[in-house]
Amino acid sequence: MAKPIQVSKGGGKAVNILGIPMLIRVQGRDTNGLLAVVESHDTPGGGPPPHIHHREDETFQVLEGEYEFMVAGKTLAAKAGDTLFAPREVPHTYRCVSPAGGVLSVVLTPAGFEDFFAEIGALTPQQQQDIPQVLEIAKKFGLEFLPPPGA
Repeated sequence: MAKPIQVSKGGGKAVNILGIPMLIRVQGRDTNGLLAVVESHDTPGGGPPPHIHHREDETFQVLEGEYEFMVAGKTLAAKAGDTLFAPREVPHTYRCVSPAGGVLSVVLTPAGFEDFFAEIGALTPQQQQDIPQVLEIAKKFGLEFLPPPGA
């Protein structure tokens, strides 16, 4: 049975993914695998390449700034306070479009994918640039990177 938890502002496990500071705020082990919560502190123009999660759904809440999401081929503008849902098996990506950067809270259901961030974050910045290694880790977590649009 999962126990109630509280994570204070700025709390959680800090990781750095290609220069993007992230906080794993709630880990799956804290929720019996039901969900995990990750917070991404994005630089202007920052965001992941297009990808598909084969195991989990993602719910994004914009805490600060403005973002442009691409979900299932649709472009969606989102600002602080907006929430978006990207179901598993659906291609998606996002980028921060605000000049001051932005902050996203991401709920992963079920949990498990937060361990991808922890594993990548444990690599050195040089190792994070080793694309075959990153792709191998991604595969282990059911993550498929897609070619950029127009490629």
